[in-house]
Formats: sequence, C-alpha cells, structure tokens
Amino acid sequence: MGRRSTKPALLQKTTQVFAVHQIPLECDVYSADDYPADAPVFLFFHSGGLVCGAREAVPPWLVQTCYRRKWPLISASYRLLPQADGPALYDDAKAAFGFSQTLGGHVRRVIAGGASAGFFLATLLAHYETPKPIALLSITGIPTFRHPFFNSSKLIPPDPITEDEIEPFVAEPVSVGKSVANTLDVFDIDKLRPDGARNPIYKPTALPSRLDQNSTRGLLYDYYLYNNMYCDLAGTVDPGFLWPREFKVPSQWPVTIFIQGDQDVDVSPRVSIDVAAKLGQTAVYCEAKGQEHLFESRSFLDSTDMNQNEGNPMAAVVRAIEALDKAVGASPES
Repeated sequence: MGRRSTKPALLQKTTQVFAVHQIPLECDVYSADDYPADAPVFLFFHSGGLVCGAREAVPPWLVQTCYRRKWPLISASYRLLPQADGPALYDDAKAAFGFSQTLGGHVRRVIAGGASAGFFLATLLAHYETPKPIALLSITGIPTFRHPFFNSSKLIPPDPITEDEIEPFVAEPVSVGKSVANTLDVFDIDKLRPDGARNPIYKPTALPSRLDQNSTRGLLYDYYLYNNMYCDLAGTVDPGFLWPREFKVPSQWPVTIFIQGDQDVDVSPRVSIDVAAKLGQTAVYCEAKGQEHLFESRSFLDSTDMNQNEGNPMAAVVRAIEALDKAVGASPES
C-alpha cells in the first residue's frame, strides 16, 4: 500500500463579489483545496487612511500565517472616504463579515483584522455584530478616530495640504481602492514557494512607470488629519474607546492584539496604547522598537524573521501571531 503524500495543497487566489453597495465590492480569497470546512476565516481590511489603498496590499507574513494554519484569508475592498461615510463603511465591513461567516457554504468563525485605518472596520464588527469576531488583529492600526491624536492638527508633510490639492479627489464618484500591478506592496502568490516559505528567486515584472492613485489620493489623509476632520467623517458609527473609568469591557469583546511601531508618526502609538489600556486583559500589545508605520508590510516569516531578539523588527509580529494562536486555539501545521 502506497504512502499518502503530506505535500500541502497549493495556495490559490480567487476574486469574488461579496456585495453591491452602489458599486460592486470585491474580495480576494486566499485558500487551498485541503483547508478544513470548519477552519476559521481571517478577514482583512487594507490600509490607506480610508481614502486610498487596495485589497491587493496584503502583508506576506499574514498570508504565510494563514496558509500554515489552513485558514482562508479574505482581503476585502470597501468604499472610500469622502464619497462614503461612516455608516457606509460599516455596511461594507458587515457585508464582508457575513460573506466570511458562510465562505464555501460552511458556518465559519471569523478573525477580523486590518492594517492602519483598515483596522477601524474590524473594530466596528466587534462593536455591532453578533456573533462577534473571535479575535481582532491590529497592524499599526486605528481602532477609533475618537482620540486626541485625531484632534491635534497633526502635520505630516512639510506644509499643509491645500483645499485646491484635494478638490479633484473630493469630486470623484464613489470608488474602492485601486492598485497598480507589481508595486512592491501588492501580494503575488509567486512570492511564496509551494510549501509557503518565501520564494528567494521571485522577481516582479517591470514596475509601471505611471503613479498609482495611492501616491496622490493619499493627500486626503494628510488633509483630514491636519484639519481634524476624521471624527466627523466617521460619524456616530465610531463610539470610541475613551469610556468612563467605571465602564467595564463587555464580556463578549474579543481578544484584541496590537502590533505597533513606537516611532509611528502617521498614527501615534498612543492611539493603540490608550485603547489597549481601556481593554485591559482583553488586549495584547506588541511593540516594535524603533519601527515606523506599517514597518512589516513587505516582510516574510523566514528564519531570520522568527528570531525573537528585540532588535528584530518582526519580533513583535511573531509575538502577535503567538497571541492570536492562543486566542483562536490553533497551531501551525508542522
């Protein structure tokens, strides 16, 4: 009798429409044929200040983490500010959550996470949905805009962005984020070997000569941040976390894991630190010393990255993955 092969199934990417809210909303599903039908799903929302970015921008280490655990990974698009508002963002997140809960016709538990402002959508699911996500993962994320940082007239570029500079973007029709193929932040399955390890011989095709929308539409983030407009843009759908001192964290609030660089100027570390303090034992805060915003966005879980030395930028990511395993009750496939 022949030996059964233990070779893992190949990672595949499919694109599906999960909702139509004014425009079709698509998601990319990363999965393989040998994933269990009851495996939890990781629902990811991309970075971009809610004004740009694209679902194709998924950190390689997150893809590896899900692949090794046989978790389907869904990266969902959502409508962008200012054409969308806070309730519209929640509607998009809710639709992506519902799609994830029934992926493949099976009842699924869902982990929700996001990078930068994408994490805001994940927190809305924890605030309003029942059942809630089983865990939340913030990747240098924004859990709320109701924090002093977003009312501090923070100036990131050398000079304030003018209204004339953003007017073309404000006049655009409703849209989702778009990404130019082969830019460095776009995840390509060929970046991984069939066993899920980093492909050392991967080479992208020639990078496009034109700028993608994110290099210009991202000015909206600088403008809204400096003019303290994010609270109004998000609206009442964002309840915030600066609760009264006697407020107790809801018993059903999921374990919330924060990955945060302590030198982040785009989103002050105080935002995550203060929310983690309010969540108490429900929160796990993983700080990366000397690291900036989205420091891990192009990193892999190779042998160097797995080094737990505090001098390694990915040590915080590894600690966060361990906390996520504990919260979900999972372990990587050997």
